Amino acid sequence: MTYQARFTCFAVALLATGLQAQSVISAHSGTVHYVEGKVLLNGTAISPKFGEFPTMNNGAVLRATEEGRAEVLLSPGVILRVGESSSIRMVSNSLLHTRVELTEGKAVLECAEIIKGDGIALMVGGRAVSFQKNGIYEATAEPAALFVYKGEALITDGSSEVKVRHGHKVLLGGTLTAKKFDASVTDDLYNWSSRRSGYLALANLSAARSMSQGYGYGYAGGAWAWNPWLGMFTMMPASGMLWSPFGYGFYSPYSVYGGYWPYYGYNNGYYGGGSGGGTTTYSGRPATQISTSSYGGSTVSAGRSGGSFSGGSVGGGDGGGRSSGGSVGGGGISAGHGGSHR
Repeated sequence: MTYQARFTCFAVALLATGLQAQSVISAHSGTVHYVEGKVLLNGTAISPKFGEFPTMNNGAVLRATEEGRAEVLLSPGVILRVGESSSIRMVSNSLLHTRVELTEGKAVLECAEIIKGDGIALMVGGRAVSFQKNGIYEATAEPAALFVYKGEALITDGSSEVKVRHGHKVLLGGTLTAKKFDASVTDDLYNWSSRRSGYLALANLSAARSMSQGYGYGYAGGAWAWNPWLGMFTMMPASGMLWSPFGYGFYSPYSVYGGYWPYYGYNNGYYGGGSGGGTTTYSGRPATQISTSSYGGSTVSAGRSGGSFSGGSVGGGDGGGRSSGGSVGGGGISAGHGGSHR
């Protein structure tokens, strides 16, 4: 299914939930989602406004000053973060053929969902770098180099291709030779990118829960979804869960729906929903211990006192649980309702 068809299906789903504002980003890469400090787009300083995000058209240049940083959304699940004293140029903002050139400084690319046919490439030192697996990639312009912290990249140079696996780097200015580096040693841009990924995961929890209340089942494809409470976009998987390479979980509306929905089991001659503390039993076990779904080897447990996912939990109604991005209870997302974020 094409990206255009996937976005159409996702837009219909969002309308069913009653969410307003910019529910889905237009079918192009290059939305400038977040900036810190002074960042210029085509020579004009970006002034952040709630719910408004400038777009990089073909040929547009984004430059972060000495104290500036920027986060640019590419295809769903792929984010480019630009460091201080760095600049990028949008060569092509087509979702099916995204091309971004790093012209100065450094940038980190987070690939949480690489879909076959994405066609995303980062141009560095006159060479095209494409991404074969989900992962974290850092590129520098001077010297032109690529560092693969996680994942696998493919460097194209004319008729030759070089694969670069996790824990390897390549200098792009001469002969392409992959060498090992210590991927456990990270820099400020990498660490900032990890924190930003965590904030998107936090926004995902409340957005997915709200969407699940009006549209509880899967979508034709993942997309960038709008969280009106936090004023930001977040990754929204089509179904199940999506794991950021930084370790944060992103839940689909259906997976959160399953986590919140009471488990109806046979109890003393009748079927009843689980309630606080797991008082309803099924086959002699508390409702909170009965698995309704499984993701990545962990389970979403029934009952309203909170179920758990690998890497965190989603609690329904009375309970509230902790997740890698924050906690959700009866009041919604933790950032606005006294929960916790880590």
